[in-house]
Amino acid sequence: MSKFNKKITKYLNTQIFVTFFAFLVVISLIILGNQFFLVMSRSLSEAYLVSELVPLIFFKYTRDIPFVISFSFSLALIYSLNKLYKDSELIILTSCGFGDYKIFKILMPLIALVVFLVLILSLFVVPVINKKIDFIKDEANSRPEYIHFKEGIFQNFNNGSITLYADKIEGANENQMMKNIFLFSTLNNKVILSNTGEKIFDNKTNKVFLRLFDGKIYHNIDMKNIGDFSVSKFEKFEMLLYQSNYDYESKALNSVESDSIFMLIDSHDNDSFKELLYRLSISISLIIMSFLSIQFSKLRPRNTRNFALGYGLLSYIGYYNLLIYAKEIKSIDSHEIMLTFASAHIPFLFLVFIILLLRNNFSMR
Repeated sequence: MSKFNKKITKYLNTQIFVTFFAFLVVISLIILGNQFFLVMSRSLSEAYLVSELVPLIFFKYTRDIPFVISFSFSLALIYSLNKLYKDSELIILTSCGFGDYKIFKILMPLIALVVFLVLILSLFVVPVINKKIDFIKDEANSRPEYIHFKEGIFQNFNNGSITLYADKIEGANENQMMKNIFLFSTLNNKVILSNTGEKIFDNKTNKVFLRLFDGKIYHNIDMKNIGDFSVSKFEKFEMLLYQSNYDYESKALNSVESDSIFMLIDSHDNDSFKELLYRLSISISLIIMSFLSIQFSKLRPRNTRNFALGYGLLSYIGYYNLLIYAKEIKSIDSHEIMLTFASAHIPFLFLVFIILLLRNNFSMR
């Protein structure tokens, strides 16, 4: 490669990378904001703990990072090259023999690097993130309502064997302080009265404890069990309210989106095959969109109404939704699945061909 070509390559890569980083930050903030709104709205109806909200938002954003990178890179290609055409820099290079193919060839190492990064994330990182998301969701769904105590309300837990009432409750998170507590256990046939208490959540074991202070225990209150009625005092009393029985490994394997690439290859069902093709298609779509973005960047760069970036945005969103539709559609066999995913790529390959054909015919006139 000549010194001139090296300088051109370095200049183009620098311009695209800076623009790519800017788009990446903006789109990431939009995705994070959207995930924050969705998680917070779901937390009102589901038993998410405060300590789970931030990790869940981060995991959901990380799950979408292949889309964020691909989308940002496609827009960066269009914006950077379109700007260079508008400033006449690429027009001069075009007159020197730098056509679309040569520009694509110059940018190929950068495109290959981004495609490889997206491929690694889609095949290996996203399934692990999906497992973590599934774990948090299933863990939250498995928690009973009494995990969050309510002031001035009788609440039953442990299949109705324990009834709890607290006159005052402070705090709305996993650790709550209580006053004037009444607790009745049908299993042990006793009533516990306590002046103060607290609910404690152990982040390491996911166990929930009730710790009571300065109270009394009334044993054998209905005189049905062997032994006499008695009263004992305590300064500190602790009992286990909830222990998670969630089986992480067995439930994680039920989600095809959480399966590793090796599990998808070993499996022979349609869902696994569709998931495998979907992950591969994300990288394939980035290659096609990269070349299509180069074509879009040349659309009337000097025109006051420059819709190049809008065309790229609509094309990528449409492409991405076609891939999702191909994954969700029910298919009978592997041949039909392959045909469905091919039908998602073919329109955009055809679009590249049409643009090149029209541009060549126009230049020959």
